[in-house]
Amino acid sequence: MSDNKNKLAALLRFVGSLTLGIALLSILLVLMALGTFVESEYDTAVAQFIFYANPWFHLLIALLSINILASILLRLPWKRHHTPFLTTHAGILILLFGCFLTWQYGNEAQITLPEGTIGHIAIKTDKQQFEFKHIPHIISNDSATFHVPFRPGPFSWQDYQYENWIRDGKRYKTFLWYAMRFVPRNTGENVVPGSPNAPEVRYEVLDYLAHSVIEPAPPFDVSILWKNKIARTVTELGEPRENPRDWETVRLDLREQVRRSLRRTSSDLCGISASMSDGERVSYRLALAQEELDAFRKSRPSAEKSAGLWGEVILYYGGEHYSVNVEQLTALEENVRYSVGNSGLLIGNVWFSERVPVINFTLFTRSGESEEMELMPGNPELNIQARRLGVFGSYWVNPQRMMQLPDHADNPMLQRLAAPRLDFMQGPDKNLYYRLWSGQAIIADGVVTEREGQRRPEFTVAQGTSDEAEIVIVRFIRQDVPGGRIVAEPANRRQHNEQRVKLRVIFDGKEDIFWLRAIAPTVVPLPPDREQIRYVYGNDRTLCVQINFETIDLGFGILLKQFEKRTEPGTRMPSHFSSLVDYVEPITHTAKSSAFSLDSENYRALEENVLISMNRPGYFKGKGGGYRIYQSSYLGPYYPDQPQFHELYDGNIFRWETRPRESIAMSTLSVNDDPGRGWKYFGSLLLVVGSAMFVWRRYRKELPTG
Repeated sequence: MSDNKNKLAALLRFVGSLTLGIALLSILLVLMALGTFVESEYDTAVAQFIFYANPWFHLLIALLSINILASILLRLPWKRHHTPFLTTHAGILILLFGCFLTWQYGNEAQITLPEGTIGHIAIKTDKQQFEFKHIPHIISNDSATFHVPFRPGPFSWQDYQYENWIRDGKRYKTFLWYAMRFVPRNTGENVVPGSPNAPEVRYEVLDYLAHSVIEPAPPFDVSILWKNKIARTVTELGEPRENPRDWETVRLDLREQVRRSLRRTSSDLCGISASMSDGERVSYRLALAQEELDAFRKSRPSAEKSAGLWGEVILYYGGEHYSVNVEQLTALEENVRYSVGNSGLLIGNVWFSERVPVINFTLFTRSGESEEMELMPGNPELNIQARRLGVFGSYWVNPQRMMQLPDHADNPMLQRLAAPRLDFMQGPDKNLYYRLWSGQAIIADGVVTEREGQRRPEFTVAQGTSDEAEIVIVRFIRQDVPGGRIVAEPANRRQHNEQRVKLRVIFDGKEDIFWLRAIAPTVVPLPPDREQIRYVYGNDRTLCVQINFETIDLGFGILLKQFEKRTEPGTRMPSHFSSLVDYVEPITHTAKSSAFSLDSENYRALEENVLISMNRPGYFKGKGGGYRIYQSSYLGPYYPDQPQFHELYDGNIFRWETRPRESIAMSTLSVNDDPGRGWKYFGSLLLVVGSAMFVWRRYRKELPTG
């Protein structure tokens, strides 16, 4: 028994020894110094990942705490002369405990508000998450949203290979390469558990790019020789002459379509077309989902007699095709909806143009979801699809039949529709598919294959017909996004910070692989663009996938009444800026569910006219905790000659003011909930008191006694 006590006492003396404490402190100081150098060379995220948020750094802090606690216990029973020592070491322990509370339970977020608006949802800009949202097509209350934290680290995953990382020209790269081996990050397969309202989702992060850009891809070039076509020219004497067609190269650059298209939503900037010398057309587009490619390859117009005078719309949904007669749609009365077979889909709000054949309508599901579609027979590459609902449509007409109608015989749009059209589509598998429209029917389709030793794929379509053509793919560069390819940037390049994740998602037994761009924190909540949201289609529901940021509900609202900025005399440099706010709470259910509101009438004031400036934070004790609110940054002010002014201000007089605004500004506030703040203050106070005791005791010993 005495041997065990002696061993325990020896262990306690070692754990609480000054030698071990100095060694731990020395290691921590060296690491913190390295962290400072790395942060100056790279950025704060790298230093946090490698050092301060690292498990082994936390382990060193825990070992130091144990060393301090053991050194305190070694002095038992405590005497009066131990007071300075106990006070100082207790202060260190309490300070470290406060830091632990801050790290584990604290919240740091930002909220940006234009003047006259209210917000209660703040964004944690340093913590990302996957959002999986179920959009039901049948039952309205069958939706569900799941959030899964995502911690990929500040480096692209390809940098974890030595031959890739060592090319970085920055300093400390060898040390960082070894250090980041031991830092945990989210990899491997994950499961989002299902619920009564949502099936299980399996996903795996295949790759991650911490810094990436879109590198412009070369145009798609294709050469075509129409074998049985005749080119008509006019001689110098004015006589027509017929010549066999020669090879003609068409260039299709998706970058031009992305640049010039202003009306279209970004989710449909995926295609472009061009005309050939004798009226034939060639189109090229990217399929963002397998269902879109299936619709391209399998959707076919019906027989001429059953198609109707104005043609038909073919909808591809859930692996099935549904034919809709356009004449029946145009005959619908207002507020009447057309049922699409047994699909559960309804069509309403139909708008149709005869002169330029185009049809626009709203698609409804039984759950109440809706989405607009717009289909054009002459420019299918510009169709607006119902991507959120997983419905892909095409509009087919017989132009020869339509030109027999009065006032349509010389319709140039119908004449163009009567010419052959060759459509190309890059599928999600990066292969190139094609189909040939003769003006009345699809007469050829397939996939472009590259034969061994063949640099440029060559093939013939519609052999033995009047539309026979020889095709040579002069240049086809597989694209990740319309007009570009995703390229990783070095970790030290701070000017590009577009994060992208390559995901494999399995949903309802269907697998989809795609790149997803992370949503960047913005001053005003913006809807995600095409690269920031992807849809995976299951059975009677759509899974919406995003990478956004974790949020916190403050439990109260902040109404920005006025923002003020003062500048240095004679310059434009800001010397002071502040926000005058009210702390409010919502009255209506709609206000409670909104993260950003312009209607201050739905709120009641809890505390009015709080001034928050650069060196004067505000404080509010809400249901979600006590928050200190700091003035962080601002945008504006904007004036009536600027478009931002009209986007942020509708011209109404704010109820706390007497005249319309002549300018409008936006203020960014940082909200901080730190449960360890009091402990850190108390620990720091004990450190100061203990240190003063040591100094006083030494001073007393050095006083002369005579």
